[in-house]
Amino acid sequence: MKSGEYLDVVAAFDAAKAGDMARVETDDHLQELKEDEADDERFWRNLERQRATRRLNNWMTTISAGLIFGIIGVVAALRSSGRSRYRGSIEYWRDRPELSPASAAKLIDIVTSGDKPDISERQLVATLLSLAVKKVIAVFPGSADLYIGVDLKQVSPVELSQRIGSDPYKRNNARTNSTIVMLWQSDYGVSEGFDESVFVESVFDGSGSGGSSVSDAHQPDLSASERALLYLLTVISERVGRTAFDMDDIKDACKDWKDGYKELEKFTNACKTEFAAAVRSVGSKRCASESPYSFESKRPGVIRHRAFLSKSR
Repeated sequence: MKSGEYLDVVAAFDAAKAGDMARVETDDHLQELKEDEADDERFWRNLERQRATRRLNNWMTTISAGLIFGIIGVVAALRSSGRSRYRGSIEYWRDRPELSPASAAKLIDIVTSGDKPDISERQLVATLLSLAVKKVIAVFPGSADLYIGVDLKQVSPVELSQRIGSDPYKRNNARTNSTIVMLWQSDYGVSEGFDESVFVESVFDGSGSGGSSVSDAHQPDLSASERALLYLLTVISERVGRTAFDMDDIKDACKDWKDGYKELEKFTNACKTEFAAAVRSVGSKRCASESPYSFESKRPGVIRHRAFLSKSR
């Protein structure tokens, strides 16, 4: 029993067992007493049921009201957020970073942690992909013998997909090998605007700027590291004897190439010189500005953003 509750004990026994009790009635009141107690119990249980029902209704009403107000609040917040957003036209642009792909790869290697690929491999791949984007070279899946009789300068992606996808051997070959096509060399040739001495001098003059004294109108706009890799690929192409060659051809051509490491060093040195020049250039820009970030408004709705990075010392 809980505090504040009590028991109302009602007991009945045989009057014949009462002995010399002063007040004794001979009527049978036991059944009447049982019925009265049963009525009292039913009344009490009905009263408790009504109280529980009212309590449940109150809780349900409170919860329902809370849910309704919560939904109203969420809808109001979403509408307010939608109205607060700018829906007009806005143009965001920034200057192209003055970093070559090799320098960008070096910067990523500095700022990232964990397991990282070799930096020289990352720089070489980044520069190779940049040459492909600038259409100086082209990279195709699979070995070079898959494209015998095919003009790789004119082949369409659909034709290339059909050619490789129709043969299980070609599909497997495409996953394990790649073919490089020298588009710039094949267009103009080494003898027509690719003067090796001038090319090397323009790339490895120690400035790291990537400037060139070659006045060929067809010469692509390349950084020093890109020119160094292009020169390396051109020399390999000359050793292979074709403007289209795959990774196996490169291995065969470089197998007995005693001075090959020197040509590769030209590329790695160009990457180092380039990155050092980029760090000096960015550092000077940071010193010239009051803040490492500057925003300049040109006209309504147009924001110009410049962000300068500096190497922590």
